[in-house]
Amino acid sequence: MMRRILWTLALTIAACFCVASTAQAQSCTFSATNLAFGAVDTLGAGATDTTGTITVRCSAFVGLLSSMTMTISIGEGRGGATASSRRMAGLTTATPLTYQLYSNAARTQIIGSSYWSFGGSPITLSGATLLSLQSGSAVQVQVYGRVTGGQTNVVPGSYQSVFDRNPTDVRVDYRTCSLLLLCTNRTGTFTFTVQASVSANCLVSATDLNFGSVGLLDKNHDASSQINVTCTPLSAYSVGLNAGLHSRANGARRMQDGAGHQIEYGLFQNAGRTLSWGALSSGTAQTSAGSGGAQQYSVYGRVPLQPTPPAGIYSDSVAVTITY
Repeated sequence: MMRRILWTLALTIAACFCVASTAQAQSCTFSATNLAFGAVDTLGAGATDTTGTITVRCSAFVGLLSSMTMTISIGEGRGGATASSRRMAGLTTATPLTYQLYSNAARTQIIGSSYWSFGGSPITLSGATLLSLQSGSAVQVQVYGRVTGGQTNVVPGSYQSVFDRNPTDVRVDYRTCSLLLLCTNRTGTFTFTVQASVSANCLVSATDLNFGSVGLLDKNHDASSQINVTCTPLSAYSVGLNAGLHSRANGARRMQDGAGHQIEYGLFQNAGRTLSWGALSSGTAQTSAGSGGAQQYSVYGRVPLQPTPPAGIYSDSVAVTITY
């Protein structure tokens, strides 16, 4: 009788170790969506944001599992990085487009890696999230991307950075331990791509052309103003001026007062006032290519000798058109 009791106890102990061993055999899988920024405005000061999702799924942990830890490290990707930002490489250009990845929607906590030296912090899963994983439920982790504005040196084109299973790109470290203190360390990885496009773009501003206060129009009265054009590098463009609000059929520009009286004036590309400035369709626009910085154009105005109309305030509005 005594032998049968001892034999039953031995079988029970063996069964317990078997269950604990089964718990250690569980593992997790990882996948991620691409981060697609779409069209990015590099001349404006505003940022372009997007989000991606990392999906974590673990087989249900059975047995005497008591703890689990998990960190997701994301490095620089194929586009490279600096101490201040990650970079997307141009597919047809040499200029990179900088961006950053964050773990919070406010975009203040940079996602980093334990396997690179550019700062930030890996994503750490804890609390209820780990309990969901242990029960076999999938968990989705948001990744928040941002491309800052003002990257005026970036040439139009397509840009991307691929994260493709290199341990310095993406690595997941997770550890499971049972109540019996049997622990297993595992690693995983996943792939995703960060991508964006930069289109040709231009910004324009202009100062007013003011002839001041004059008496008789018995001689030429000259004044000048300035147009500032900023276009993405290598983008061909033209600067054209329309005929204003009160032009005649012959295209002559006119300033007008509230009573309908008019003063003729002209706009020119050169200080000698010999080269008229008009629309692209008339062949009197100026053409150039963007540099990423502000390019300046002087507008030389002249009120020629003409009969003097009644005293008053005379004005016109001329539209500056950038074609690119």
